[in-house]
Amino acid sequence: MPSYPYYGYQPYQIYQPYQPPMADQLTQLRQNQYQTNIQQGPQQTQSSMIWVSSEQDAFNYLIAPNSAVTLWDSNSPVVYLKQADASGKPSMKIYDLVERNSRPVQAHSSPAVEYAPLSRLEALEAKLSALEAGREQPVKSTAKKAAQKEDAE
Repeated sequence: MPSYPYYGYQPYQIYQPYQPPMADQLTQLRQNQYQTNIQQGPQQTQSSMIWVSSEQDAFNYLIAPNSAVTLWDSNSPVVYLKQADASGKPSMKIYDLVERNSRPVQAHSSPAVEYAPLSRLEALEAKLSALEAGREQPVKSTAKKAAQKEDAE
């Protein structure tokens, strides 16, 4: 019979795996985005709406780098589009919701061009030249009268 060495009494130790500290909100967002991308696939998007109560809440909403989120204002007809670049710097665009008319949109067509007949245009020219001739005559007669007054003096 082989003899095994005796190491004495060994107390039973409970194995406790290492647990990292609690993740902050941005890390949770990144993990959730990664998990939803794996579950949904890269081409599908989330259809849930994120509601905020004001522009300040939308501004304070944390967003992961290289991502975008649409935030809906619950108190006014406004939508905020918040985006972050690769470095995590956020930018926000604000869109007002405006009701569209229920009438169908008509295509803008250029109005029909109407040309005046030549006879009407010639009659207008004749009237204009008669008016100009009528104005020139009184001017000439008053100029002659003024010249006669100067000669008389």
